Amino acid sequence: MSAPNKQYDPVEVASLSPGEISRMRDEALAAIAAATTLDELKAARLAHAGDRSPLRLANAEIGALPPGARAEAGKRVGAAMREVNEALGARQQVLEEERDQRVLIEEAVDVTLPWDHQPQGARHPVTHGQRAAVRRFRVHGLRGRRRP
Repeated sequence: MSAPNKQYDPVEVASLSPGEISRMRDEALAAIAAATTLDELKAARLAHAGDRSPLRLANAEIGALPPGARAEAGKRVGAAMREVNEALGARQQVLEEERDQRVLIEEAVDVTLPWDHQPQGARHPVTHGQRAAVRRFRVHGLRGRRRP
């Protein structure tokens, strides 16, 4: 009879291996870097950082591990999720700045164009009456005093 194998893990979860976690992280980072619009970034966020993403599912599988392996697996998954979330935030900021610059250029209004608009409406009736009275006084040679 041989000695007990202390390295044997009866509940081996393949998605929690270091290689698998780094592969999931690399796929997520590649998808985030490839996003060229905010809609593509949203799709990448849902696929790689959403509730049904591989890293979130791997995080849920940590409970199936024996207590000794949970800490190490939790640190690996947590570090990968942290990197993905930081990359999402940085890429979103870059894409929003690009969108804002594009909007400023595309939706600019040229205020130097000539203004050929004819004002609508007419002067107020009281103004017409005042001007008519002043004209009548001037016809008869009367002038009003100027204010200082």
